[in-house]
Amino acid sequence: MHTEAQEIDPNLLSDPIVKKVSDPDKPFSVLIDITLIPGMEIEFEKQFAPVIAKVRKEKGNIEFQLSRHPEEPNVYFLYERWKNVEVLKAHMTTPHMSQFWSKYFPMIARIPTIRVFMERDLQK
Repeated sequence: MHTEAQEIDPNLLSDPIVKKVSDPDKPFSVLIDITLIPGMEIEFEKQFAPVIAKVRKEKGNIEFQLSRHPEEPNVYFLYERWKNVEVLKAHMTTPHMSQFWSKYFPMIARIPTIRVFMERDLQK
């Protein structure tokens, strides 16, 4: 696990997601299970709140929602929807994300579980 406050390669973070996307030009969702070191919840939310506001304004972001487990306060679930892979890659290189990584990694208890889902249009 990376915990040093140094520059993080955005490709290192986006590649595991991009590899799971079956069509890079179509919308997809990302589900991230985040487990923090107990006691880091307030700091995490303080640091992540302004990031959420900025991500929601990014071109190509459809949804970006953080939820917290009601019985396990150090467990979060992040739901993201993106227009395509290109906008996700651009998202990873934004200043607000680049600045957040060095604050985030020291707070996590384990590497997050990341799942990718392709949107399905069943009305066709």
